[in-house]
Amino acid sequence: MYNRIQLIFLFLFVELSLSAQDMSHFRENRSSVHGSLSATGTYYHAAGMQARRSPLTGILAGNFTVNVKGFEMPFAFTYSDQNRSFRQPFNQFGLSPRYKWLTVHLGYRNINFSKYVLGGHTVFGAGAELNPGKFRFGFMYGRLNKSTNQAVNILRPTTDTLMDFNRKMMSMKIGFGTQKSYFDINLLRAYDDSLTGHGDYDLHDVFPAANLVGGVHTRLQLGSHLFFEGEGAYSIYTDNQNSLLEPEGIPATVQKIIPINASSSGKLAVEGRLMYQNAKAFRLGVTYRRIAPGYRSMGTYFLNNDVENMTLNGGFRMLKKKMQLSGSIGLERNNLQLSRNATTHKTIGSVNLNYNPSAKFGITATYSNYSINQQPGRIQIADSVKLYQTNGTLMISPHLFLNSRNKKIRHFISWVFTQMQLTDKNPDSQYNNSFSTLNNIFSYTLGLVPSGLNFLVSLNQNHVTMQSGESTNAGATLGINKRFRKPKVSLGLSATYTHSTSEQRDLNTLTPVFNATIRLGKHHQFRMNAHMIRSHTTQTALTTTEQIGMLRYVFSF
Repeated sequence: MYNRIQLIFLFLFVELSLSAQDMSHFRENRSSVHGSLSATGTYYHAAGMQARRSPLTGILAGNFTVNVKGFEMPFAFTYSDQNRSFRQPFNQFGLSPRYKWLTVHLGYRNINFSKYVLGGHTVFGAGAELNPGKFRFGFMYGRLNKSTNQAVNILRPTTDTLMDFNRKMMSMKIGFGTQKSYFDINLLRAYDDSLTGHGDYDLHDVFPAANLVGGVHTRLQLGSHLFFEGEGAYSIYTDNQNSLLEPEGIPATVQKIIPINASSSGKLAVEGRLMYQNAKAFRLGVTYRRIAPGYRSMGTYFLNNDVENMTLNGGFRMLKKKMQLSGSIGLERNNLQLSRNATTHKTIGSVNLNYNPSAKFGITATYSNYSINQQPGRIQIADSVKLYQTNGTLMISPHLFLNSRNKKIRHFISWVFTQMQLTDKNPDSQYNNSFSTLNNIFSYTLGLVPSGLNFLVSLNQNHVTMQSGESTNAGATLGINKRFRKPKVSLGLSATYTHSTSEQRDLNTLTPVFNATIRLGKHHQFRMNAHMIRSHTTQTALTTTEQIGMLRYVFSF
């Protein structure tokens, strides 16, 4: 046991979170350094089951900003022993120094010029953003993905291998306006560098791709209460730069900018929103979105394509703003080019109500309905595979907050009721797919203000009904939390017991949890979490146990 503890502290490391920071609170007439460093170690042990994670893990990380007479230089880094990744290295370093209207990006940065062009993708490179007055300019050059050639199955290293090229990119944004009204033009040119590959890529059907994307993003203030926001992009994506087949219908001017061949295709994505909102909190808006089948951009990780939808939403307040009512209804379909065997139509509607007549009592209620229906496309759909379902969800949550006369004792009571029902209207599949769930969560918290003690009691129940059978989960949680002012220490202990029953098995689960936070002065903080998950199945007499412990040190300056 002593050696195990030694190993835990030996592998402690620091987790750094790198993000763009708004450090506008620094004054330009003084210099300062602000940030934090953290070291985190995690221990894991499993018995009676296969381990689901490494026994010892850790991260070393930090971010800080140096401000020199108004010139801001935010630094951030992440380091871990888990330096294994197929697309992005886990250990990442970068900074974005900022001075007034100029921001420079260096290293690993998450850049967002446009959701359909360059939207949140991690780039390793260099760039800048300039916003003097109403001028809006951005530029980024670097690498999107790193070349990989790694077997993921030691038994079949030839066939089960992840392979990729170095993917390079250049993106630019130029526009004019303010935050309320602006017009931006976005461009992205990205390609796979086939010279950086290792191994026989053709054997694995991995080919170097290329992408050219152009788009616009605008927001127009059409009055004191009405505005329009629109975004669109056109993407030319080439799946194989090495293809020798000539393209059809592609202008010669485009072929001079990006390699075009028979594997190239052009796709369009558009989105627009018109919204009205007045000073009395009444709002009404409509949104339209259409993304062509197969639309892709190398500057985004994932985009749902082959979809068209329109949504109407609105809301208002009443009873002296104590009640708020909002809702929306939308229609959606796919198979925009009639290339699928069936077209799926969806209808989505929701209503939300918030009523808080006083500081002591309030209630929230929501209802949503979702329906999906497939219609024949290129071929007739068999009834056995046709998708026709409706899904309705109702949630009601009242809460009550009470104080004693001397305000030394606090009571908080809440109840969350949720009912969901999925109805499959296909007679061939409704037996397996139709089901309903009923959830109840009741909680009571007692707070003793002078002593810093809080007690929690929670009861929960979940019941699932299907034509094939029923299952029930019921449990309870007991917890206590204590806060000390000097030194600043917070201790918490809780335990949750859950009993699950179904026609297949009975399962009992016990989860004790311990939390501790210690603050030493303004700069040092220690956090610890330890919990265990112990499960026992009565039919097989199988008992499994998982133990997880985390220790973190944070230094703030």
